[in-house]
Formats: sequence, C-alpha cells, structure tokens
Amino acid sequence: MGSRIAKNVADAGFPIVLYNRTPSAASELAAEVGGTAAATAAEAAAAAAVTLSSLADDAAVRAVYEGPDGLIAGLQAGSVAVDMSTIDPTTVADIDTQIQAKGASFVDAPVSGSTASVETKALLIMAGGSEADVERVRPILEATSSSLVRVGDVGAGSSIKLAVNAIIFGLDISVAEALVLAERAGIDRSIAYNVIAGSAVGAPMVQYRRAQFEQPGELPASFTIDLAIKDLKLILELARRSGAPMPQTERNLEVMSNAVAHGRGDEDIAAVAEHFRKD
Repeated sequence: MGSRIAKNVADAGFPIVLYNRTPSAASELAAEVGGTAAATAAEAAAAAAVTLSSLADDAAVRAVYEGPDGLIAGLQAGSVAVDMSTIDPTTVADIDTQIQAKGASFVDAPVSGSTASVETKALLIMAGGSEADVERVRPILEATSSSLVRVGDVGAGSSIKLAVNAIIFGLDISVAEALVLAERAGIDRSIAYNVIAGSAVGAPMVQYRRAQFEQPGELPASFTIDLAIKDLKLILELARRSGAPMPQTERNLEVMSNAVAHGRGDEDIAAVAEHFRKD
C-alpha cells in the first residue's frame, strides 16, 4: 500500500524522496516515479517538509521513527510527519511526544480501503491532529484518497480506525459463515455471493473482496489473517483501556486465531471461509 500511495503523491506533482527498509524497493520506485531514494529514514525526513509513512505494525513504526537513523532524528523544525499505519493510540502518543520535542508536528492518518482503493484514489483517510496540521497536509493526502476526515486531535485517527476495523472483521467472518451455509444448502458459490453483495450487507468491503472469497488461494493476500489478529488485539486493548464491551470482537479473535492454528495466518482474511469449509 505504501508504494501505491507514494506513486499517487508523485503523480500529483509533489517532489518525492523515498525510503524503505529494503533499499532496492525504494530505488526501484524512485526510478519509476522520478523521485530520489534515501539511505535512511533520517535522510528522507531531512529532505522533506512533510513525511508520510505506511507500515505493518507498532514495532515497524518504532523501528522506522526512532533511533539515530530514524525519521524523528531527521525531522526539520516546523515539518509535519504523517503516519498512515494501523497502530495502538498509545504508540501514536509516544511518537507524537518525541516529534514535538524536535519542534515538528504529527498527524496520525490511517486509511480505510484496499490496495485497489489506493490505485483508484478511493481511500478514506481518518486524520488525528491539529486543524492547522491536517489542512497543511490535506493536498498531499487528497492525492491518494477520495475522502479525508479530521476526527480529532493526535491519536483520534488510530482510535477510529480500530473501531472501523472491528466492524470489518465481524463482516468478513459473517460473510464467510453465510457463504459456506449457502453452499452447503446447495446454492452455487457465485450465485450466493451475487445475492450477498446485492443485499443490505453489500458494503464496499464485500464488493472488493469478492474475488478473494470466490477464488480462494488463487490471488495474493491483500490483508492477511495474521495482520487481522494484530488489529483485533489492538482493538481489545483499546476497549480494555476505554471500558467498552466488545464481545463480538472477542469471538472474532477466537475464530481468526483458530484459523492461524490451522496454518492460515499468511492467507487473506477471506480464507476464513476456507477455514470453515475444510478445517
């Protein structure tokens, strides 16, 4: 997703400096989009007024942001760092404190949508930060999205993203259950999915995951069950701190964990249906 976001930003005419922990990935994309590649995150940040990051989890964010070669070390005073990852709001708060100490600002701006949504510039971005900072980075973020919503101060973006993902994972498991139920009742899988997608539950996620549900194992995973478990644990930790009851999410974590126990951790979340069929 990060490479596609970078390409959209470059295509919108913004000069771009790229960093990836796999150097060849940054240099290859830089050649494609007419940007330059940096040897370290600090070097990339030092060359930019606005930085964007899109990473897998809290550990990856800390690895890129912290340390002598990290993004924070290279930030200019007055610059804005934007992180688009799905991470714990407590990590966001800690990174924000470190960034403020550099005289820079932070916006947490996770996204809703798939890699295909990036390619069509149809992401929803949920931004947490001051009004001034969000407006400053809006033109860049709108280069890769169809909707940008400021949801509050720093940390609010990550919190609302976890709330949205709680619904996404519940819907994913519900579609898997319903599809297998229809199949075992003798209904063709494609016909069943036509009805599900055209019904009241035909949310965007149901539409863009269709191929993953109908052709299990034939396409690369766009969001793995392992990553879903990471997010489900973040959701439940936020719920614990907030005092919010999440019985459905607790059950969803149990289902996803069982799928991982059957060797499906690196498969797409739609593979929950295969888990129900075969495991």
